[in-house]
Amino acid sequence: MEKLQFNGPLTIDQIFEDYKKEIYNVALKSIKENYKKIEIDEINVVKISTEIKDYSINLTRDKFIPTLNRCIEFFEPIEDYETCQECVNIINAIEHQKLTINI
Repeated sequence: MEKLQFNGPLTIDQIFEDYKKEIYNVALKSIKENYKKIEIDEINVVKISTEIKDYSINLTRDKFIPTLNRCIEFFEPIEDYETCQECVNIINAIEHQKLTINI
């Protein structure tokens, strides 16, 4: 699990707004490292620490694809097409994995 440390009295909403790229990158990295492990139902994505409070963000397997779609929505307007393609490839692999398991 990645750790992000912030100084100052930032709220979690401010962090998400000001550090979207870092958070989406961490989410993508965590999903990429774990989506092939069928036995994993939930992953720890990131621990965010501020002066005020610590937060831990987890994702359940059923949230992998929606999170990857949000990553695409973020990276497409900034023209990071390589990262978008990586998300699409993982989505396709997860969908294929679902089909294989259900056969």
